[in-house]
Amino acid sequence: MFKVMVVEDEPPIMRMVKAGIEAADPDFAVEKCCINGQNAIEALETEDYDVVVTDIKMPVMTGIELAGWIYENKPETTVVILSGYSDFEYARKALEYKVFDYLLKPVSRDKIRGVTERIKNEKRGRERSDRHDGERGTAVILACAGAYLLYGSEVMLPGENFWTDERMENFMERTLGKNEGYIFFNSNVPSERYVVVESDDTARQVEIVKKLYESFRNRELPVTVVYMDGVPLKNAGKCFAALREQLIKSLILGKSQLIRCESAPEQYENIGQPYSKRDIEALAAAIKNGSADEVRARFSGILESMRDSGYTQEEVNGVLNVIFDTYALNYPESVQRKHTSVKREFVNALASFTSYSGFIEDVVSILMTLRRDVKNPDRYAQLADDVEKYLIQNYDKDITSEVLSREFGFVPSYISRIFKRRKGLSPNEYMTRYRIELAKNIITENPHIKIKEVANMVGFKESYYFSKTFKRETGMWPTELNKEKEQTFSGSGGNHKTEK
Repeated sequence: MFKVMVVEDEPPIMRMVKAGIEAADPDFAVEKCCINGQNAIEALETEDYDVVVTDIKMPVMTGIELAGWIYENKPETTVVILSGYSDFEYARKALEYKVFDYLLKPVSRDKIRGVTERIKNEKRGRERSDRHDGERGTAVILACAGAYLLYGSEVMLPGENFWTDERMENFMERTLGKNEGYIFFNSNVPSERYVVVESDDTARQVEIVKKLYESFRNRELPVTVVYMDGVPLKNAGKCFAALREQLIKSLILGKSQLIRCESAPEQYENIGQPYSKRDIEALAAAIKNGSADEVRARFSGILESMRDSGYTQEEVNGVLNVIFDTYALNYPESVQRKHTSVKREFVNALASFTSYSGFIEDVVSILMTLRRDVKNPDRYAQLADDVEKYLIQNYDKDITSEVLSREFGFVPSYISRIFKRRKGLSPNEYMTRYRIELAKNIITENPHIKIKEVANMVGFKESYYFSKTFKRETGMWPTELNKEKEQTFSGSGGNHKTEK
């Protein structure tokens, strides 16, 4: 029999977790429940438990801090994180503390049963071999749908809804063996996912990575999968930054790739150049002359040569900056826009990439504003108002920059630029804030509603990304909203009614 401790600050959830564990596996008995990490430590100092299942967000001491204490003081205790938030920083710490698994709410009985089976197999293996030092091998994966985004959230990424929990879970259920496991986390960029696959055999780790790549690469967007294999579980969290750095060095627009991080070629060593200084000078002159057709033709030629040479997204961005810098140097009196603004639009255009033809039109639109940006307030206001109306009417749908481009007949960078000029926010920023405000109202009026339901109602296909966005926009997690409200009223010393 395995002695289990559950650490959860919300009693209804605590009871649900306790019942779920005991119903999933009769070999697991929940013998202690604590409301925060500090209470758990006090109990652990006087009695041993085989398994601790803990939430992350708790008062006094978080679940991650508790996992750190157990790692240092009770290394034989298995820790399972149960949380509604797949957060990058939490994930990194959890892996460093050798957390056995990181389950995302809501968790099914089948998923709990899968974890208990793996815990039993792990414990049996420990008894047979008398060796368990947390060094189980993993493959650490960064998967990116479409192009990557360097910074900011101005554009609606084509790959934002590519990685769904159901899609990933279905793949893992089909692929993993009995003693293999996985954890996946949101990146800071919604079109990316970090995945940690546990398997003691390195060749098997690589096999799983290849199957994951093959399963997803023929879908609606190109997929780039960067991975490391043979990584000790405790070091898996330290690999995330290196994987993203490799992604930035290696991703090629419109092409699916499987890249082993340690062996990927260094892109900076490319000596050949598929375009000449004369090509760039001629393009700058075409911009100065105001000939959109010539700009399109010359840029298409440069881009075609780069495409044939296998240039990466990073290198394409570098060439766009060279084009702008050349124009600004040759015709300084003609530059009517801020340099940082133009270069940010290049980044956004690349992040919005779905086809070379669309990307060319987007870049040409940006380049043609360098010479002059004739302002037509009435036209700008009408377009911004129309886009705003469309966003509000379709807030619960999957809206990308490409969708707006098709709807209004302008390239994404133009729509984003005009909308931000009139509304003070990019379409993506506006939509995010609108959705979060709706979510706040829904949660306030329906305090017992499930977060997953709220996410779906306001247009988020993935509840964990919704929770993270809610936290970024409001400073609190969705589950904390009504708690703060209750504390405000209960602590103000009077009877209050909530205004509707």
